Parts: sequence; structure tokens; C-alpha cells
Amino acid sequence: MDPEGVSGGLVERGEELRALYDLLERARLGAGQFVFVEGPAGIGKTSLLDACVERGGELGLAVLRARGDEVAMESPFSAVRELLWPAVSGDEVTLLAGAAQFAAPVFEVVADEGETHDRVGAVLHGLYWLVANLADRHPLLLVLDDAHWVDPASARFFLYLARRIDSLPVLLLVAARPGEVADPVGVVPALSAVADTIVRPSPLSELGAGVLVRRELGPRADDELCRSCREATGGNPFYLQALMAALRTEGGRPTVELARRVRALGTGALGRSLLVRLVRLGQECERLAQAVAVLGPDTPLRHAAALAGVGRERAEAAADQLRRVELLAPGEGLSFMHPIVQEAVAAELAPSSRASQHLQAAALLVAETAPHDRVATHLLAAEAYGEAWVVEALRGAAREALARGAPESAVAYLRRALAEPPAAELRLDVLLELGRAEAQLPYGNDLSAYREALESARGLQQRAAIALELAWGLTAMGRNADVAVLLTGVLDATDELDPALVEQIEGLLIGAGAVDLTMTKPVLAIAARHFDRFERGESFDAVAIAPALAWTGAVTGLPAATATELARKALRDGRIMDFSPAYLGASMALFVSDHLEEAREALEAGLAEAQRRGSVPMFVQMSEFRAGVALRMGELDVAEDHAQRAYELGGELGLQHWPMTYLLPILLERGCAEDAMRVIATLPLGELELRLWPGVIVLAHRGCARVMRGDPSAGVADLLDADRRMADGRCDLSVCIDWVATAAPALAGLGREDQARALAARELTAAEAFGAPRRHGVALSVCGRLDPGPRGLERLHEAVALLDGTPARLDHARALINLGVGLRERGEGAQARTVLARGMDTAHGCGAFALAERAREELVVAGARPRREALSGPGALTPAELRTARMATEGLTNREIAQALFVSTKTVETHLSHAYGKLGIERRAELSAALAAAGGAATVLA
Repeated sequence: MDPEGVSGGLVERGEELRALYDLLERARLGAGQFVFVEGPAGIGKTSLLDACVERGGELGLAVLRARGDEVAMESPFSAVRELLWPAVSGDEVTLLAGAAQFAAPVFEVVADEGETHDRVGAVLHGLYWLVANLADRHPLLLVLDDAHWVDPASARFFLYLARRIDSLPVLLLVAARPGEVADPVGVVPALSAVADTIVRPSPLSELGAGVLVRRELGPRADDELCRSCREATGGNPFYLQALMAALRTEGGRPTVELARRVRALGTGALGRSLLVRLVRLGQECERLAQAVAVLGPDTPLRHAAALAGVGRERAEAAADQLRRVELLAPGEGLSFMHPIVQEAVAAELAPSSRASQHLQAAALLVAETAPHDRVATHLLAAEAYGEAWVVEALRGAAREALARGAPESAVAYLRRALAEPPAAELRLDVLLELGRAEAQLPYGNDLSAYREALESARGLQQRAAIALELAWGLTAMGRNADVAVLLTGVLDATDELDPALVEQIEGLLIGAGAVDLTMTKPVLAIAARHFDRFERGESFDAVAIAPALAWTGAVTGLPAATATELARKALRDGRIMDFSPAYLGASMALFVSDHLEEAREALEAGLAEAQRRGSVPMFVQMSEFRAGVALRMGELDVAEDHAQRAYELGGELGLQHWPMTYLLPILLERGCAEDAMRVIATLPLGELELRLWPGVIVLAHRGCARVMRGDPSAGVADLLDADRRMADGRCDLSVCIDWVATAAPALAGLGREDQARALAARELTAAEAFGAPRRHGVALSVCGRLDPGPRGLERLHEAVALLDGTPARLDHARALINLGVGLRERGEGAQARTVLARGMDTAHGCGAFALAERAREELVVAGARPRREALSGPGALTPAELRTARMATEGLTNREIAQALFVSTKTVETHLSHAYGKLGIERRAELSAALAAAGGAATVLA
């Protein structure tokens, strides 16, 4: 540090500046970081940001800057628009290309909001790629000051960007005050939690304060005065400077006498001194300053003058006076020199006066046809008087907020509209608009507006329609139990409802309500009527009813052939892709019915549609079950890649149990039981969760993991508990997870052979009735494994024959290994070694390392000396590396791959670099030939 602790004009900030300048240099070279500067008001955060802006410009970084504002914090994406629009304006066609197109609603006023349910995730995805497009031109310095006042939609984007910034040549520099101001959505702690670096400027020391005092008052300021100034301000740089300005106004030499007066001051007195300075300037200056405090930063002079009731010439003169005394900042628009000044001026306004001025400001902006969101921010702070224009302005702002992917702002506007209140005949409409906005919030809520709308419904038909909307919102949150209770109650009056509406309600109830095991039986009574209609060849809504019957029916006893027919009927309807839950249900029915190629094709089409829409929730859903298909087809690399993406993105969306459905068995097949248990430990598994299918499935996976970890007693207890819970609801756990293949051998190992054989026999009977060949083959193999007699060996052979040639390679490998063990136990050593080698080779080709290791151990027992597989070549690629490499061979660029997978370009580059090294190649053009070798490896036996 220099002798006086001064760096770049700042006192005692050398250490912080050196660290920040180093990060700027690293960003220039391509290493992105997120830096969070936190501290109380006046501590010097903005000064650090100013120094970084200057240094960034010197290094050639493109600098974009924005500031949170208490007035505009309810305007959706206001901080993002302030930050990015200067760079986008005039070049929208280029910069909003590719995936960045999904960001366009943030910058455009969208007249027709259209379908907005996927807008939140799509807009975040688009904004990220907009920043990436900008960073392709120049390394970026993105600066956000006063983040504690940023709007919720902008805050969500900055969090999204912060988690992915390391892949961009971007330094994101954010400053905020923790705990000093209201932070209803938790912006400050959320940003602090994901920051790569946190900078906390300290108060100035006695020495540093002395430097600042003498800089302002001159070198004659004595030590006692400097100490007194520091004590009065706590070493806060802004308050020190404000104190110096007050002392200069009072006059007098900087001596001991002045020091005695300073000791009596504090930061509260300093705030009052700012107001005294303002009052001394005259009434017109005071009113103009109050107008600026209400209207917010960058206020046009005409607006401030109109609100203050001051003529143009007098307003210009007052503004000049306020700038001269450093209360207003220089510049064309009117802004205070520091937020502390704005807060002090605003705090002096009586609440009723402030609210009245906000209403006047809103009316002023409406007269100029200003954007709806600017009007709405003032209406939120105004008193409610039942004025129709206020309600309409807020509703218009809410529509635009939803179109921009900002449901939080829409909810705030519509709640305020209800408080106005609207005319009696409009109240229900506003409630429904609010309900639709609440349903799009990215976090859980009670959907209270829908519930209130239900009570206000005009007749049974309208009540049923509202209940259906509410049920869809509950379904998106995974609250299937509430869906079942709600919709069964509505259907008590089916005779008085439109038949088309009844089908939609019953379809959702069958597809979502049955997932609640306490409601499955009454839901199935409703489904039975539709099964009968289907058997009789009657027509019904292929989108509303068929997918629900197919998926729920498969889990509750419908034969696989019938479930398949229903699923195909649904997928043939061109409307179904517009209803992603229905599309997913039909695809899942094909999957559990063992039509794996058809299910894969359907889910790939669903993934493509999710990418086209930029819909992260749809991408998560399709990825999750695409992972399940790949698992059963023995493509564990593909399965793990899809499952990991579903897990990571699902975590960002707040989803829990469903994205784990296939990640957990994949980890177990990889031999990673400890990893699976760590994931399971993050999930709640109380009675509430165990009422639902996903919770019970996770419980069953925990049982399998416990068995693999060497705790068969606890594992079997979990598995049998999961089976009991599903059976009590008339559901078949085996349709969802192959649990018997783990439970039955574990029971036998515990000395409970009779129970093991009874369980295996029960599963074989159920599998034969279900009629899906893969499940039948698995059941035969389990029964054969437990039967030491001739019939047992016959079943082992039958299982291999049934599974041979099917897409279910993983289960075929397991059946081969079970047969090999059976042959060895019966003294057929040579034949056993051949079958076991084939099973091990198939298992390893699938990537099922735990199963391959079991086969290797059995081969050793059978007298063979199997060689372990090499850790290089195509088989050594991770799932993500293999998927990225395959997409590269299809001609996709790194950016196109990243956009399709909702990852960063750097992630793609890393995967390809690792793939090149493992494959022993140097260029992209060599990938196809290298990957072609993936199927050529064979297990070598001594």
C-alpha cells in the first residue's frame, strides 16, 4: 500500500482494487467470474465499481452498467434492460439470433402475450445467450450497483448468469447492502451464496480518515479533528465527506474548537444536515427534490417540474442549484448524487403525501402513454381509491410482465389491482388473471387467487373450469394429492357440466390424481368407465383421456398391449405436443410397455420441441424419461447424461423426486451406491412424500442401494415397504422399477428362501399378465436364479431366449450372467464360462460396471482369468463427453450443442477436449472414425 493508503484516488482500498484488477485481466483472457461487493450504505462500494469501470475500459473490455432503484424495483427486467439494451439497440437482428431470440420479450412490448407458461425459463436461457453473443465481440464487464433494489425478474437472471459465468469472458460485478433494506425475495443472500469472490470494504482507519479529512479541509486540520470526524462517522467514507461539506458550509478553521462540535455529531445528524442544506435552497428546490425522490433516477425535468408544480424556467434554475450543492448528479436526467440523499429526502415525505405524489406520477405517465410497467411501479405505492383507470393500467402491466417472463411482477400488479378494488363485475376476471400469474411463479405458493375465484364462480360450469385451471397449477408443483381432492369434488356435478369439460377434468384426475396413493382407488373407479368406452370402440378426447389411461392404467393393472394402443392413439393426435404432460404420459406408457424404440423416438421429438421453445421444464421431463429408456436399452452413457441434465436443471426449478427416478438406478448400475445414497439423503421421505408414486419409487431405490452397500436387511425392509404402499393403492411397483430382481435374492441371502421364492413367483405371474416381454424375461431369470432344480435352469434359458434380440440389452446381460451362475452351480463349468463371458462383455458394453464386475467375479470362481477393460478409447468417455462428441459428428457447432443442451460453450469445449485425449485424436474431423470403434471391443479371457 502506498504511504497514505491512497490508490487511484481511493483511500485504503489498494488491496481490494488489486484483486479486482486481477479479475478484470482474467476476464479479458476468457476466465469469467462473479464478484459480489457487499457493505453498508456509504462504505465506498460504488467508488470501487467506478474504479473497475475505468480500468475495464483501459483493458479493452466492453462495459455495461446498471443500478437497482427503489422506485423501479417492481418493473420487470428493468435492471436487465438498463444493463443490456445500450449494447443491443440497433443490432437486435444479430445479437438476438439463435437461442438469444428467447430474450426478445424482455426488450419488446409484446401486444399478444400468447402462451407464457414456458416463458420464464426460455427468457433466462435467451438472456444468457445474449450475453454470450455480446462476449463473442468483446470481453465484458457487467456492473450492477444497489442490487438490493433490483426487480425479482432481473435478480433471477443474475443468479442464472452467475452459475454459468465461468464459461464466458465476462466479469459480473454486483454491489449490494446486506440487511439494510427490505429484500422480500432474498436477492442479497442468494447472490452472496453463489459468488466466486466476495469483497467487503472496511471502514477507514484513523489514518485513512485523516487523509480524507485533510484532503477536504486542508493540511491544517489537526489530529484531534481527524479523530473526531472518524468517531462521528464510524469511518464511513460517504458520511465523512458529507460531514466535511457541512463543516465547510458552517465555516471556521479546522481546529480543536471545531473538533469539539464534531464529537456531538453522528450519522443521523449528518442525514439531517443534508435536509437543512436542501431547505436553505428554497421551497422550489425542496419540491423539485421531493419530486425526483418519488419519480426515481434519470427523471426528465418536465416530469419533475409537473409533479412539483413548478414552471419550466424555475424548475431549470432549481435543478441547477441542486447540482451546484452536489445533491443532484450532473447529467441530462435528474438523479441524486447518492442513494443516501434520495432516501433522506423521501423519508421526510409524510406517507399520505408520498402516496398521493405516486398517484399523480402515474397519471402523468399515463397521459404520455408511458410503458405500462413504469406506470404500475407508481401505482403500487399509491393509495387505493377504486379508480377504474388504475385497475386497467395494472392489468395491462401484468399482461406485459407475463409476456416478458416475469410472473412475480404480474402477481404484484394484480394483487394491487384487487386492492383498488375493481368493479364488482370485473373482480372474478382479475382473480383469474392473478391465479394464472401465481401458477407461473418459479417457487411454490398456495395459488390463493384461484381458490378465491372458486368461491366467486358464477355457476357450476365456471366453477369447474376454474378448478381445472387450479388443478393444472397444482400438478406443475407436484401437489398431486391436492389435485385428486379438488377434482373429485368437482365431478360430483357431472350431469350439469359440458361433456368436453368433464373429459378434460377426468383426464387430469386420472393422469395426475392417481399418483396420490390415498386417492388411487376412487380415481380408478372413474377411469374404469373410460376403459369400458375404449373397449367398446367409443370415441373420446385422445389428448385429454388416452395418455392418462395409458400411463395410469399401466401402473394399475392394464395390460401392456392396451396401454400401448392408447398411447399410440394419443400420439397420433396432432394437438398432443401442445400439452407436454399428456405427451409425456403417452411416451411413458410406451416405455413401461417395453416398446423402447417407439418411446425413444417420441421422447427425442419431445426434447427437440423443448429446445425449440426454450422450455427448461419440458426439457427436464423429457430428459428424465429419455434416461429411463436408455437405461433399459443398455445405453448407460446416454442414460447418465440425460439423467444428470434432468437432475441439475430440475434442482434449479425446485423439482425433487421425479428427476431422480432414473438417475438413482443408473448410479447403482455404475456401482456408485454411496453416491446414490448421498443423493437420496437430500430428499424428504416423510409420510407426505410417501403418499405419492415418486416418493415411493425413491424409497425403493434406497432399498436397492442399501442392499448393494451390504445392508440387505434394511434394504429389503425398504423394498417391501415400497411394495406394500403401492399395492395398498392398487398400483404395481414393478411397472416403475425392477425391484424384485434385488429383493428376492437379498431375501434368500437372509435365510428367508420361502419368502424369496413366493415373491419371485408372484412377480412372474404379474409379468405374464402384463404381457411385456422384457418384464417377463426379468421375472423368469429371477425365478430361475432361486430354483436349484431342473425347472430353474429351464427358466434361466427361457429368460435369455426371450430377451435375446430385444432392445433390452442390460436385462439380457443380467439374464446371461444369472444363467452362467446357474450352469456353474450345476457343474457345467465350460458352458458357464462361455455364457458368463458373453454376459460380462454385454454388461461392459452397456456401461453397467457393477454388473460387469459381478460377472468377472463369477468367471474367476468358474476357473477363468478375465482381463479388466482398459480405461482409454471410446469406453472411457463420460456420458456427457460421448453425447457431445456424437453431436459434434452430426455437424453441430459448439454453440449449437451448448444451446441444445442448456449448458455453456465452455462446457462443450471441455467435453470435446477430454474426448479427443481419450480417443487419441487431435481434430474434430477424426471423431466419427474414433467413435465407430465403440462397438468393437471384446472381452479377452485367458
